[in-house]
Amino acid sequence: MTMPRFARFLALAREHTALIVDLCADPDLLSRAQLLHYLEHHGVPPAQKDALIDELGQAAILLAEPAGFTVNPAVVDLVNYYERRGRLISVTFLRDQMRAIAELTKRLQRELFATEADRAAILDTIDDLYRLVREVREAGLDHYVACMRLLGDIKRAGGKQPLEQRLQDLETAQRRYIEPLRVLIDPGGEYVPRIAQLRRQVGELGRQDALLAQSQELDSHRRRLAGDLHFIDHELLRGFAAIVDTARTLLRSLLDEKSLKDALAFCLARLDQLWPALDATTLVAAGRNTTQAAPLESLEAFFADVVHRRLLPQPRALAISQPEQRRAEDLVLTEGRIWQTIATAGSIPSWPAFVTGAFPGYAEEEQLRAMVLPLLRPHPRVALVLRETLFVHELSAQTLQLRDFGVRWEEHHAR
Repeated sequence: MTMPRFARFLALAREHTALIVDLCADPDLLSRAQLLHYLEHHGVPPAQKDALIDELGQAAILLAEPAGFTVNPAVVDLVNYYERRGRLISVTFLRDQMRAIAELTKRLQRELFATEADRAAILDTIDDLYRLVREVREAGLDHYVACMRLLGDIKRAGGKQPLEQRLQDLETAQRRYIEPLRVLIDPGGEYVPRIAQLRRQVGELGRQDALLAQSQELDSHRRRLAGDLHFIDHELLRGFAAIVDTARTLLRSLLDEKSLKDALAFCLARLDQLWPALDATTLVAAGRNTTQAAPLESLEAFFADVVHRRLLPQPRALAISQPEQRRAEDLVLTEGRIWQTIATAGSIPSWPAFVTGAFPGYAEEEQLRAMVLPLLRPHPRVALVLRETLFVHELSAQTLQLRDFGVRWEEHHAR
């Protein structure tokens, strides 16, 4: 394709993108009548149809055949690779759309429950909601398709790209396009309840028979909006969850591959140490024994078993440790013991600090439960003394910070 033809191709692609995409979707031979129908469908004026067909031929988009026209296979491959792969979008766009939908949902609720319903105002609100919801549906669906195809590209690039490059591509996709979806699909977040609230309002509008009888347009828009909301709730959000799961599975697969290659390099660098182990009896952790090591042609399977710790190259006798018997009181801090501890101490200036010092042998989960018990379950004889200081305690996996408070055991309390 020469440079003038390439420039002509780019100009036509920008001006008639939708037309070219539709032409590429038709794999059959196009007659002149069918081609003219496509041009008419995309709003090409009759006086410009013949000139546009000539331009598409000069740009090598259309190839003239004895019985009609065919689309250049190179153009078809290009369109299928880019246009039909969906479009990756910013999740910030979806978030902003959801916020706008929430504001319109509040307005719709006020208008529905007003003393006198304003049909024109409700219709305008439904129109705005339909536009925003349709944008979320279409953009979200494009994002879903693009993400799944992107993950598929990373998975299929095993023989073309090094493992480090595929891991880097997955990390970039995870950070930009996948991880932010967790906020949108979280049932306890702020976005999923907004969709549910809007569905309830649309359902409430469907029960306004007198209002809907005055406007067929309002009823039509309400039905379309309900259909889009159903799609988002039952298809799109589940698709986003599938993207997150697929990315997690792909990451696990790439890490397994990396572990296998690292183990293979490690074993090949120490063949003098591993070769005697291949002739020995290998103990399998799953409970079965093998008396013959894998031959050289299947050595990769052996290395995979080594990586996943299913094979132990140095046999040794199995030893079973007897279970240690301990009292339940030494493992679980019961509520009765916590209240009894407070009653015995009388007054404790800092209850969180007291728990860390009085129960050091218990699991961190039990200590945390004991710290917050006076706050979550008030006791008639326990009085709280809130303080303005901050209590900080380093746990094994996180740092605990909370407002410090003391407890005091009251011998007499109001009945």
